[in-house]
Amino acid sequence: MDATTGSKYHFKTHSDLKNIIGQDLINDDNIAIIELVKNGMDADAKNINIIFNKDSECIVIHDDGNGMSLFDLENKWLNIAYSEKKQISSKRRFLAGNKGVGRFACDRLGQRLDLFTKKENEDLLHLSLNWGAFEGLKNYNAIIQAVDIDIQTTTAELVEKNTGIKIKDHGTILLVTEVKLEWTRDKLLSLKRQLQKFVNPIAAFDRSMVSIVLFSKSEEKNDKLVDLYDRVNGEIENTVFEKLKFNTTYIDSKISEDGGKVTTTLSHDGEVIYTVVERNVFFDRMKNVSLIIHFMNPYKKSYFKRQSGIHVVDFGSIFLFINGYRVSPYGDRDNDWLQLNSRKAQGMRRHLGNRDVLGFVNIYDDANDFRIVSNREGVARNEAFNQLVKKPNGFVLNALTRLEKFVVEGLSWDQVSEDTRKKLTAGAFPGESSLPEGEVYIESSESKSRRIALDVLKIVDASPANTESLYIAPHILDSLSREKEESVSEILKKFDAYNGEVITRDVKLALNKIHDEFQKQKDELKKVSKSIAIKTRHVSKLVEVARNLSQDNKKLESEIKTKDSEILFSRLSSSTDQEQLLLLHHQSKLKANTVKGFLDRAINELNGSADKEKLFSLLEKALINTKKLVAVNNFATKANFKMKTENINADIASFIQQYLENVASENSAQNLNVRVIRNFDTPFTVKFKPIDIAIIFDNLASNSSRAQAKNFIVELSLHSENKMEVLVYDDGCGLSTEVTPSVAIFDKGVTTTTGSGLGLYHVKQTIEKINGTIEIFNSDKKGFCLLIGIYK
Repeated sequence: MDATTGSKYHFKTHSDLKNIIGQDLINDDNIAIIELVKNGMDADAKNINIIFNKDSECIVIHDDGNGMSLFDLENKWLNIAYSEKKQISSKRRFLAGNKGVGRFACDRLGQRLDLFTKKENEDLLHLSLNWGAFEGLKNYNAIIQAVDIDIQTTTAELVEKNTGIKIKDHGTILLVTEVKLEWTRDKLLSLKRQLQKFVNPIAAFDRSMVSIVLFSKSEEKNDKLVDLYDRVNGEIENTVFEKLKFNTTYIDSKISEDGGKVTTTLSHDGEVIYTVVERNVFFDRMKNVSLIIHFMNPYKKSYFKRQSGIHVVDFGSIFLFINGYRVSPYGDRDNDWLQLNSRKAQGMRRHLGNRDVLGFVNIYDDANDFRIVSNREGVARNEAFNQLVKKPNGFVLNALTRLEKFVVEGLSWDQVSEDTRKKLTAGAFPGESSLPEGEVYIESSESKSRRIALDVLKIVDASPANTESLYIAPHILDSLSREKEESVSEILKKFDAYNGEVITRDVKLALNKIHDEFQKQKDELKKVSKSIAIKTRHVSKLVEVARNLSQDNKKLESEIKTKDSEILFSRLSSSTDQEQLLLLHHQSKLKANTVKGFLDRAINELNGSADKEKLFSLLEKALINTKKLVAVNNFATKANFKMKTENINADIASFIQQYLENVASENSAQNLNVRVIRNFDTPFTVKFKPIDIAIIFDNLASNSSRAQAKNFIVELSLHSENKMEVLVYDDGCGLSTEVTPSVAIFDKGVTTTTGSGLGLYHVKQTIEKINGTIEIFNSDKKGFCLLIGIYK
């Protein structure tokens, strides 16, 4: 048997280990400072001061924690990888360090270290070492234990002489000298930003708050010349999220301490939109976890820059805090730990990227499920971490998806004009650089609220089977009473899927109010139906007059007067004044006489030589004036412009928007989902006849309805100072391939539906009268698309 077989052997630690776990592992000066701050926190310090003296030639880190005895220095501080990572149950507090190597951060910062420490009722001790003593030793016997380290007792006076700090009953002072890198003002500000991110933004972990102060004597004068957020000196605070809470769209989601429930609240501009409480059926490895994620639209990014001095993209994205301490590198500018940018690349208009959000995740981890590997690697990729981040159903992405639904489907991204976006990006603020006071978006808040109400349960995205409580803001539900009953009935049926005890009292009251409102509308509809029947009979008579040409002028006038009286004066209770109604009555009468005149001439033509071209021209003119008559009556109670037959000088963009949303949507486009997008803020004032513009869009909407379209979109853009472009498109069956060339659709009599073939012909004529242009617009959009140009 070999003589060495029965011997015992042990690992040896070469002195190069100091580099491996020191300056090689901790490869960032800011991280090195943070590691030493963590040590102070673990020592129960209430105050930690980071001081750069003598033009940053030495660094002093002082805490008023428990301090260390000689036993602690020998058996704990000098014991590599020894860590006291355990819960201090009496304070429900966790230690920040967990690998026992944070003390080697001093090696990263400087060549020499003098450690002064005092435990209560113990001696004041001084540990001195030169990190260079561990370097350059190549012999295999150069073990780290062979390098001598000196520990001596000392006096408070000597400590104060060396550090400028008077140590009291307990605490620790680290004096780092022969600093390896220059700490410029920019570098000190970078450290301040990192420390701000390290500080937990909310007091979610029930522990005594630690005050961290950064001080550099050489920067005091410069600090007086800049704003607060650009100063080096002062207490480290992380208040940015609290400031954002009151004016952003954000989601707040929490898993309860026992892990049984998930509570999610979505807020918009200071108001809660919904709160849903669900059973936790997907995240069994997660307890006491919370997150807040803010959507940063262009205005919010501008506010953030103004209050913090930093662009959102430079500050970071979604940060991770475990047991009250930030874990690097999650949330740093170039760290896409949630793969948000990858998701956004797959759907630019459907997903939020790192530049669009700002937030944090807080984990209270008493089971050590989220084990920190290193400042470069972050957290171990285990099942708990997988439940936090996995696609598509991780806890963070689940909350983010709900925020996306609200932002994309509810707010339509809070879009602003390109001019506004450029000014905000350049640093302008509302009220500055020609920007209006307040926030101005392309789409009105009323339009957004309507869409949110119609899609509210889709936006909440909660399973009825797992939902324990559901609250939806009453003002969201109230707006449903103004929608079509068919649409609202579908929504109310979806609410029936939730258990009666799940729906909160406020939601039940709001739903009952909607039901009562629709019942009231039904009762009013019965009363109005009689009036409608009368109007229908009179319209039938008018059609009969136009078709048979058998009634005389006196009877036609009588019928028109009766119709005008019912259409106009039956609505005197509305806000339309009587003077305007009388004017509209007069115009209706004139238009009716004009119609009759053309029809009489058509009859004479039929009874005579029957010139086909002349007959067609007379009937065409009768049809145009009939359309004008219909448009006049539609204006009776809806239009915001005083109706005239002559030209008016006004903002034609506002007129088109108001007419489509307030008049056409309930008449010519009543079967369509009408949407107007205005991409500019300034008025586009031209001279035009309101009746002509009304007829143009009545014709276009009517065509879309006959083409089986569901959506009718009108997009207004400012092409130049003197030209406005109007893009009109729908999702109907589009232009038939039988119409060749496509411009022939504007010819008289050309149609692909059951229409007369005069609609687009009249539209083109009317637009050309106001020196405008119209053309078929070939785009990738489904359906029919026209481009109209209007010039000043």
